[in-house]
Amino acid sequence: MELLQFPYGSDGNLAYLLWDGVEAAAIDGGAVEDILDSIKERGLTLKYVLNTHDHYDHIPGNARLLKESDAVFYTPAEACSAEIKLGSEIIGTIKTPGHTKDSIVFTFYMNGRPCLLSGDTIFNGTVGNCYTKDYKLYFSSIEKLLKLASDTCIFAGHDIVDYTTGVVNELEPGNAFLSAYKNKCLERPLFTTLEQELKVNPFIRYNDPLLDELRKKLSKEKNMPIDTPYEKWRILMTIH
Repeated sequence: MELLQFPYGSDGNLAYLLWDGVEAAAIDGGAVEDILDSIKERGLTLKYVLNTHDHYDHIPGNARLLKESDAVFYTPAEACSAEIKLGSEIIGTIKTPGHTKDSIVFTFYMNGRPCLLSGDTIFNGTVGNCYTKDYKLYFSSIEKLLKLASDTCIFAGHDIVDYTTGVVNELEPGNAFLSAYKNKCLERPLFTTLEQELKVNPFIRYNDPLLDELRKKLSKEKNMPIDTPYEKWRILMTIH
């Protein structure tokens, strides 16, 4: 699989074009002109228009992309029931409700490496807001993704790295991996690996002993337990 990443909008949104052979898929394709130009330049055929979830900032390109092509559109729920095949490759899906009820992530391989197009479920340095208010469901989704291979590349739905690394620096100023992480995030396309996130991202490091003092402090301030993995995660989400 091959990938292009395009920034668009005022909130650091990232759109994606994936392809194998001549068949392509646009995912959260708000950067319409860039996507259409890239398809034309490479002689591709747009086969699918897909979204990680249905928030307004992830779907604005759908109508134009469908008008300009013969692509099939799948909602997130439909994508999870479909075979999404590009050339000889398959794009997989994982249901990850929590940020929204319909949140999903897409999985694929690029240059032999496992990749995750994570939408707003996991960002580079943080996780999405729990707009469903169902924190236990969101935690279950996070747990699913933490079972993926450590070298899985994470391509998120927004570039908010300046903000997220600032939060990490404030919460854990002695993080020994933060400098190298910030340098990695200067590269384009923007992505990190699950292994890197588990050294920096406080909102998925709920079992990391290095965050024990922070969790204890928050537990005392908010009068919330931190005995179980879920409780440890939930206390960190109070400062999200």
